[in-house]
Amino acid sequence: MTIDASLLVIAVLIYAAMIVVQVIFSNLEHSPKDQLGARDGLTDSSLLTSRAKRANQNMVEAMLLHAPLALVAISTGSANDLTALGGWLFVAGRTIYAPLYWFGVPVLRTLAWFLAVAGTAIILFQVLPFSGAA
Repeated sequence: MTIDASLLVIAVLIYAAMIVVQVIFSNLEHSPKDQLGARDGLTDSSLLTSRAKRANQNMVEAMLLHAPLALVAISTGSANDLTALGGWLFVAGRTIYAPLYWFGVPVLRTLAWFLAVAGTAIILFQVLPFSGAA
């Protein structure tokens, strides 16, 4: 497996861990009876649960941009040292971003977000048909 594919798998594992954290926060806030139903009208009053949900939604948005680009690099043979760097930056940024978001750390959270975005941008510029890199 290429480093780019491995990093994409790691990004999926990070997201899975984020889901587990959200479940834990939600279980601490809501009773099992409330959680076993359809959760209609169930509102989160805990900052941790609300932040975990928003962090997860942000990860979905990030993965919707990152994953296809990584797959294009892998499937077209465009993967190189720069796409690997982009994957590492994405994984590092998203790993740091989640706990910073959960605990409300403002500036560092934004820097971690930019780190991940920079990783995705690096991959984008490697797979653009007119970039000369593809």
